[in-house]
Amino acid sequence: MIIKGIGIDVVGISRFTGLKDENDFVKQIFTQREISVIPGHRRFVHLATVFALKEAVMKAFGWGLTNGSYWHDIELIENEQISLLGTLDRYAKKMRVANIYSTYSRSKNYVTAFVLLEGQKENT
Repeated sequence: MIIKGIGIDVVGISRFTGLKDENDFVKQIFTQREISVIPGHRRFVHLATVFALKEAVMKAFGWGLTNGSYWHDIELIENEQISLLGTLDRYAKKMRVANIYSTYSRSKNYVTAFVLLEGQKENT
């Protein structure tokens, strides 16, 4: 196995203070499943964490919204595990990505997320 990509993102938690589930930004970035599990207590910290992880995933792939990927192509499931869908899932398979590892760290004001893509060498 080899490293296929790495991504990191730092997000200011204050950007997410006061966002409601029906907010256009929330609906654009987060899947219905992600919204349904947002904790009531300190929900803005959770939103910032998920956003930072999604950004780190896109950076690890060297992929941006202009490449046809959408925020809903990345979904965080239990224990902050990352699931890929749609266009980004097809791209990951083409890249031969086998595993996606993620972690994050929070301070009072910021969330830092890190993602590592592991996969198989290309056939030569």
